[in-house]
Amino acid sequence: MAGFVPPGIGGLLGLFGVSQDWRDRLQDGAYTSPSGTRIRFDFEEVSRETTKRGTVFEFPGVNNAYVQQNGFGSRRYPLRCFFWGKDHDRIATAFESALLEDGLGKLEHPLYGSFDVVPFGDITRREDLKNEGNQTVVEVTFWSTTGAVYPSSTSDAANEIADALDGFDVAAAQQFSDSTDLLGEINKANIKGTIRKFLRDVSAVTQSVADATTSVSREFRDAQRLINLGLDTLVGEPLQLALQVSNLIKAPGRALAGIESRLVAYEALATRIFGSAAGNPAGALESGSGIAQRRKRIGNDFHAADLFAMNAVSGSVLSVSNTSFSSKPQALAAADAMLAQVDAVVAWRDGGFAALGAVADVGAYQVDTGDAFQALQRAAALAAGFLIQQSFTLIAEKRIVLDRARTIVDLSAQLYGSVDDRLDFLIQTNDLTGSEILELPESTRILYYPGT
Repeated sequence: MAGFVPPGIGGLLGLFGVSQDWRDRLQDGAYTSPSGTRIRFDFEEVSRETTKRGTVFEFPGVNNAYVQQNGFGSRRYPLRCFFWGKDHDRIATAFESALLEDGLGKLEHPLYGSFDVVPFGDITRREDLKNEGNQTVVEVTFWSTTGAVYPSSTSDAANEIADALDGFDVAAAQQFSDSTDLLGEINKANIKGTIRKFLRDVSAVTQSVADATTSVSREFRDAQRLINLGLDTLVGEPLQLALQVSNLIKAPGRALAGIESRLVAYEALATRIFGSAAGNPAGALESGSGIAQRRKRIGNDFHAADLFAMNAVSGSVLSVSNTSFSSKPQALAAADAMLAQVDAVVAWRDGGFAALGAVADVGAYQVDTGDAFQALQRAAALAAGFLIQQSFTLIAEKRIVLDRARTIVDLSAQLYGSVDDRLDFLIQTNDLTGSEILELPESTRILYYPGT
């Protein structure tokens, strides 16, 4: 671009009293695909979005709130890319193909620099042939990425994730056994009440998911009976109790219910635990008496809540690794939902353990060793990497904006090259109803899957 001054040179010019305008810092916009194809594009407005992660903790009777900071997420760069001239349509088509390639690409942003990105979400192409017939507009959002921790290429990804979850089960059971004081009839009676409450929560939010598959439903009900009928014995063997809880909570993750249903169920379970009395030691310690026995119960209850909450995440990890995805957005959305659950549990655990740590006589043994959650994070990272890697081989969604009124018949023929076997699919994937089935108005956004 004419007049462009590299940033380093600009700094030197500033020393000599030569001012540098923001326009001089603009660069060409371009995207380089994983295969090395570099395509320039023109632009108008630019922006970027960053999610600052955190959780707000509010306590009864305490003014203000504590904000737990948890870093920030991937930066998103939505761009409206313009192509014009006699070959604008061909260049735009090549750009679309570059966006659909597998792997990491490189974005040369006009204002924010150059970095590795993954195109994610809807890719929309528009050609206003009547009013602006000499240009094509492609809208896409680029996501920055650290490069996920992918499963080793030397082993089967599903087996590697399963091994990581097995390691978590053992670590979580050992931590529960080491961190609770269940000696004495009072301690046992108290923890049994807490466990039964959480078992009811598990049944309430995951039973319908488990029932979607006969074998899973049978496994889930057997695990329920084993814990409920044997709780008087298991409470004296916390290691075995924790392992049985893991088996119960993970069972619905193997059901054939939709992945969205499973993830929503596990998120709902975690939310119930976060909002329970056992999951809020800060409030219990501040509002309750200072009796040592009661404080011991608060500590035991929180470790039981921690066991159930971590296993809710474990169930989500199992769910995403046990699902065959049909499209790239579906796989990436599942990975995003799973990682959001991990972040939520991190914030909740930090607040709970901070509250326990502030009370000297709760018990030096009631601390977070980190072993269980480290094992869980490894399993989640492997699953996220597996999904991202898998997404590169899946069908990408695309969207177009209609430049005129169309019927679904001729639109199906254009997008899929077929009508009879694709018409229902087009209607279902776009939730078309009523008059839309007769005629689609101008400017309607249509979702389709190229290559299907």
